[in-house]
Amino acid sequence: MKISLLKLPGFYDTLFILFLLLSFAVLGVGHALSLFHVSNYLAARTALLGHLAVFTWIGIGLHLISYLRAFRIPAMLVANIAGIGAFLIFWLLPSVALVPLILLAAAILLTQKTAKRKTQLLRSSNSQE
Repeated sequence: MKISLLKLPGFYDTLFILFLLLSFAVLGVGHALSLFHVSNYLAARTALLGHLAVFTWIGIGLHLISYLRAFRIPAMLVANIAGIGAFLIFWLLPSVALVPLILLAAAILLTQKTAKRKTQLLRSSNSQE
């Protein structure tokens, strides 16, 4: 599958979710075990959420570019709106992570389904010619 501006936000969303889950797992294990010496859990969490602000602006930018390129594909418009909403919630309310994670998962699934359907339509139109 080739990477395009329409599919790039879905890939970025996947990487963002993996980074977020890994970060929260490391913070949780570090808080539970004294082996990692996370003595100031709130400072580590604040530093993590501060770095997430930069990543959320990148995600908003990618979804805006994809939104502007996908005016003829309604499912991609919905996926990009869900992605923009998820990243805005991450930026405004970083401690509430469940709703944005659900929105990002929905955006990823819609992007994948749309990309598969688009490639199937292209293959069927090429085989008819």
